[in-house]
Amino acid sequence: MSQTATDGGGGTGSLRSSRIETRANALLGDCRRAFHAFGELDELAENLRILSLNAELAAGRAGEMGRAVRALTQYTRELVNRLAQIQGEMNSLRARTYSLSSTILRGLLNLQLFERAAELINAGSHDGATRTAANRAFAETMRTLVETLGDMASSVEDLSRRAHGIEEVVSQSDSIATNIAIEASAAGVHEKEFRTVSDTMRHYVDDLRKMIDEASDSVRRALEKGESLRRVGLENLQTLRSNGFLE
Repeated sequence: MSQTATDGGGGTGSLRSSRIETRANALLGDCRRAFHAFGELDELAENLRILSLNAELAAGRAGEMGRAVRALTQYTRELVNRLAQIQGEMNSLRARTYSLSSTILRGLLNLQLFERAAELINAGSHDGATRTAANRAFAETMRTLVETLGDMASSVEDLSRRAHGIEEVVSQSDSIATNIAIEASAAGVHEKEFRTVSDTMRHYVDDLRKMIDEASDSVRRALEKGESLRRVGLENLQTLRSNGFLE
C-alpha cells in the first residue's frame, strides 16, 4: 500500500487530528479565561473617568493650591481615554477570536471526517486515484485549518499587546495617585479631599493590577500554545507536501 496522509508508517502519523484538537482546545480555553479576566475593564475605566472629573472640581475649589492636581487629573483623563480605546480593541478582538474559535472547531470536525474517510479508503481495495483524492482532500482541509490556527495565534499576540497597554496605564495611574498624595500633604484645608482622590485612584489601580495578574497567566499560556500550534501546523504542511498531497 502506498504512503498515505493518515498512516502511522514513517511519514505523516503525526498529522492525526486528535493531536491538533487537544492543543487547539487548550488554546481556546486560555483565550476565554483571559477575556473573562478583562470583563470589568469598561467599568473601571468609567470609574476612573468620574474620579478625574470630581478631582478636577476639587482642584478648582482649591485655586492655586490645586493647580498641580488639576494637571494630574487632566493626565488621568488621557489614561482613561487610552483604557477606553483598549476596551474597544478588546471587544473587536474578542469577537474575532470567538469567530476563529468556531471556524477552528468546524475545521477540526471536517478534518476528523476526512481523516476517517481516508483511513477507510486506504484500508480498502480502492484504486490509486481514489486514494490520492481522499488523501488530498484531507491535506487541503489540514491546510485550511492551519491557516486559521495561524490567524488565531496572531489574535493572541494582539491580546498580549493590549494587556501590555493596560499594564502601562496601571503604572502611570499609580504614579499619578502618588503625586496627588504628595500634593495633598501641602494643600492645607484641601488635604483631606485630595487624599481621598489619591486613595480612591489607588484602589482602582489595585483592581486593574489584579485584573492583569489574573489574565497574565492565561495570556502567557495562550501565546505559548499559539506559537506551538503554528509550528506544528507548518511542520504538518511540509510533511504533506513531501508526500505529494499538497502543491
